[in-house]
Amino acid sequence: MSRQSTTWVNLAGRLHKVVLLADGTAPVTAQVDGKPIPADIGTLSPGVLSLLLTLPDGTTRSFRCIADQGANDGEAPAVLIDGQRIPYTIADPRSLRAVSASATHSGPRPLKAPMPGRIVRVLVAPGQTVEAGQGCVVIEAMKMQNELKAPKAGVIARLSATVGETVAAGATLLIIE
Repeated sequence: MSRQSTTWVNLAGRLHKVVLLADGTAPVTAQVDGKPIPADIGTLSPGVLSLLLTLPDGTTRSFRCIADQGANDGEAPAVLIDGQRIPYTIADPRSLRAVSASATHSGPRPLKAPMPGRIVRVLVAPGQTVEAGQGCVVIEAMKMQNELKAPKAGVIARLSATVGETVAAGATLLIIE
């Protein structure tokens, strides 16, 4: 039975689509940005991989890849190959769509209730300037309080949320221009 795993890897500022195809026998076939690369991948110990790549010219290169989760907070994880530290991040395509959609969207943006609940606090007022990610409304659902944040920086153009009000999922609570 064949298995496929797709991952998006940001390496040196470029996003690469990595697809691993495995049928239960070695070698694993890898595709990077649509180009097939025969590979034999094995785990030597936790966090250490053996990677044998067959290059297009037929030669084989052997690498010992060591996962480095970053020595300092905020430092990207990396792979150590031949003594060189190569930082990377793993990107979730679903989050890429959300980020690109919010980054390209200009104009008024609604803040909607993600679930049915009751408004317990309103943290903004009409005409108030807010930053992206700033708390605007607190909604209580299933005995949990959730702070809903501004989807973009701007000015509160319309506020329809009132404390104590019960709202349905998808109800517009405010609009930011």
